[in-house]
Amino acid sequence: MHQALGRITMYAGKRIPPYALDKPGERVLLHGNQAIARGFLEGGGQVASTYPGTPASEILETIADFAEMYDIYAEWAANEMVGFEVAAGAALCGARAMSSMKHIGVNWAMDPLMHLILRSPPGGFILVSGDDPSQHSSANEQDNRYIARIACIPCYEPSSPAEAKEMTAKLFEVSESIRLPVMLRPTTRVCHARSDVVLGPINRERRTGRVPADINFKNVSWNAPVLSHKHLHDKEAKTKEIAETVPWNWIEGDGSERLGVLGSGLSYNYAKEAINKLGLSGRVSLMKLATTYPVPDKMLTKFMSGLEKLLVVEELEPFVELYVRALAKEVNPKLSIYGKMDFNTKMIPREEELNTAIVANAVADFAGVPRITFPSAPEEVRAYVKGMLTPRGLDMCAGCPHRATGYALKTALRKLGIRDFIGVGDIGCYGMVGNPPLQLLDTELCMGASIGTSQGCARVAKGVPVFGIIGDSTFLHAGIPGLVSAIWNNNNVKFVICDNEATAMTGFQPHPGTGRTAMGRGTKVDIESVVRGVGVKFVEVIDPYDVSRSVDVFMKAIQFDGPACVISKRICASEAVRLARRAGKTLPPHKVHLEKCTGCRACINLFGCPALVYYKDENKVKIDNTLCIGCGVCGQICPYEAISPSEVA
Repeated sequence: MHQALGRITMYAGKRIPPYALDKPGERVLLHGNQAIARGFLEGGGQVASTYPGTPASEILETIADFAEMYDIYAEWAANEMVGFEVAAGAALCGARAMSSMKHIGVNWAMDPLMHLILRSPPGGFILVSGDDPSQHSSANEQDNRYIARIACIPCYEPSSPAEAKEMTAKLFEVSESIRLPVMLRPTTRVCHARSDVVLGPINRERRTGRVPADINFKNVSWNAPVLSHKHLHDKEAKTKEIAETVPWNWIEGDGSERLGVLGSGLSYNYAKEAINKLGLSGRVSLMKLATTYPVPDKMLTKFMSGLEKLLVVEELEPFVELYVRALAKEVNPKLSIYGKMDFNTKMIPREEELNTAIVANAVADFAGVPRITFPSAPEEVRAYVKGMLTPRGLDMCAGCPHRATGYALKTALRKLGIRDFIGVGDIGCYGMVGNPPLQLLDTELCMGASIGTSQGCARVAKGVPVFGIIGDSTFLHAGIPGLVSAIWNNNNVKFVICDNEATAMTGFQPHPGTGRTAMGRGTKVDIESVVRGVGVKFVEVIDPYDVSRSVDVFMKAIQFDGPACVISKRICASEAVRLARRAGKTLPPHKVHLEKCTGCRACINLFGCPALVYYKDENKVKIDNTLCIGCGVCGQICPYEAISPSEVA
């Protein structure tokens, strides 16, 4: 079943990807998430479970690729809390486990995390928090190093994909030595950067076991939680000892320098490049810090003791800087410290991700040397391309069923003469129904919050319809308790579940409603049955491409006295195109009959599909055949019947 064909290695008739090769010493190109998955394999990881979320989604996807080959269990869970709990259960029974998620997902995992730290799991446990400075694909930019400190667990920050792989493989041992979870905190640029990674040997140990006697509730005393909390604090001394000895912290310089820069995680790379480009090597010492909690006191004391000035470089909050300032009062009280908390200079910003240009300017000002120009600095690139690009906002894809859903809802409101309403959105592509021309949303919070937030709005904004608009994956992730509460309290809110049969925004991972698991198996959870099962009286399923019926159903839902739910079900347009291409089919576009088109632009002003293009000189709308997938919604909207399938035109 496993055979090598020259340099191409096969398994079950398929080519094995580089990150799954059993070839220690081979150098391969991996991005950070693949490297973390490889570290999981080399470290003897046995169970991996989570919910998708950028920038960390590909970690579990990669593990799932080789899971069967190496007797590993990989699972997409309903949400991050469940994913964490699955991995925690494996660790409590002695296996090495990992739960990887985006930074916001850790908020969901906080409850089981804050209890697992008191249970002393015997199996190694890694919590990967993919933090997202600059909010590339997130609703906030939260610094999860603080969560590590609250939980009293070590936090490690890799500076590259290669280091991320090495850390992951080693952190299982660290976790088992202190019987605590360990946080690995890669940021977006580490998760998605590519670099060469040297493969190590694969740990094939697979464990079976039970919850051991020393933590088994059959044996522990009634005051175990109090004793466990003290035991947790007792472990901090050992975590500090480990931080002093790991190979990812070091000092560059001979100790004679009076200026120093400390860079944590990825920021170390920016600091090192800045020092080199500014010609400050030999004048400025540099400390690379990977263990941002707990910080290695002895190494940091050695680094600071001879300095007069220190610049702390880190992304987001002044997490390390706060500790450095406190320790400096003991070991070097006269040391001047700069970073995010020096309110006169604020050399390092507290918001958004860093880059070499930002850090180089800070280092130059810190060292009192002239700044240098970086042509590739993001600000300069934006200024350069500003005059070359047409401004445009975020938009849904051509043929997106969410746009059709939004249009049907907006039309129903218009037909009922309702101009005043409240729309509460959620996390997913459908959130763009808040953009012109639909403009259906007033606010949104976080995963699943549309269901609960809309109920609060309804209790205050009396007399106007209130809508909670949520996606299929998000509903199964976090929306069900809110729906139960709506029925229990009879909150008159209209819920719209946009079911496009995928967790589309994060990369088309499966969810319980798709009937597929991370390893290609599973049982489908029927959303309609769930909604009816919690007691919703008005439940209708629509195909948003059928505009007339969709409008009728929304009108009935709005007029219904009590909670109502409309499930708008149609596969994601991008996925439909992908499936058609794999089947060797094409999706014929629609065509505008120019002799019928009056240039009224109703299709654009009311619907807004990007495949519809207005030609001002001709006062006509035409369809971009490279974008149109032939959904036919625009043809149903046009008041002059000027749009039809191309084969009919």
